[in-house]
Amino acid sequence: MRWLPFVVLLTALVLLSSPARAEAQRTTIGVYVVQVNGIDLKSNSFTVDFWLWFRSAERATSPIDAFEIVDGRVTSKTNVIKKTLPDGQQYAAARISATIHRQWDLHKYPFDDHELEIVIEDQDLDTTQSLYVSDPTSQGKDPGVQVSGWEIEGFETRIEDHAYGSNYGDTSMAAGADARFSRFVAKLPARRHGMARFLKIAFPLFVSVFIAWCAFFIRPKDAGPRVAVSVGALFAAAAGTVAINSQLPDINYATTTDRTVFLSLGMISLSLLATVAALGFHYLDNTFMHRRVDRAGALAFPVVFALLLVFVVR
Repeated sequence: MRWLPFVVLLTALVLLSSPARAEAQRTTIGVYVVQVNGIDLKSNSFTVDFWLWFRSAERATSPIDAFEIVDGRVTSKTNVIKKTLPDGQQYAAARISATIHRQWDLHKYPFDDHELEIVIEDQDLDTTQSLYVSDPTSQGKDPGVQVSGWEIEGFETRIEDHAYGSNYGDTSMAAGADARFSRFVAKLPARRHGMARFLKIAFPLFVSVFIAWCAFFIRPKDAGPRVAVSVGALFAAAAGTVAINSQLPDINYATTTDRTVFLSLGMISLSLLATVAALGFHYLDNTFMHRRVDRAGALAFPVVFALLLVFVVR
């Protein structure tokens, strides 16, 4: 074991001669949301107005000039403040208005809830040079934040690293290396409450289904009015469908509203088929059968529709 002291000494010399790795600079970041100006489902976006501030050691470019909003764009930056705090830190703040793009999950529309996220990233320095730290105080949302048709409930923040799977052609980085940047995320949960929105959207469909149900109470010998009622209800429901789809983006799945539309059109079509059957029995002078069709339709139609509607919107 006589050689052990020499190994320890050699190891110490190697460690002392190794260059110290520079620690990433910490930048404190905070947000105070003043207003959410609108949630636009059609264009997959929302607009928000907020105060943004940074505290950090002195750096070449002020953080207020070097941030970007991920999947969004700043429409205005006003009331910019830059100063040195008593503790020597650099303070920078501004009021920001931004439009942020989101891919909404509309499977449950119009019972959909969404998370409005403001994602801020340093566009100049990666995680080896700068790391965000969420300000533990002063953050939040103004009590007056309101959005028509929505309730903004709560405010949360988190810090995360995001890796971009490219070195963007920078040959000083290893091949296949990821570029990693610190991100600050402020989340505002937007919730819908109650059935009002659904009733406003679906009411024309319900009226059309009701009209189609009324066809069972028209005598088969009045063939013209009876067919006209069912066909009119079908066209009314189709027109309502166009109005509903105009409020939503182009999506490749069925929402709760779409399923309600399919159900309504199916029930109206079923009423039309029952009308054709009743008229056929009437022309065959089979009074018993056409009355049976009408009686069964009048009783079963609303029950089936109500049960299927509960299944669709649950």
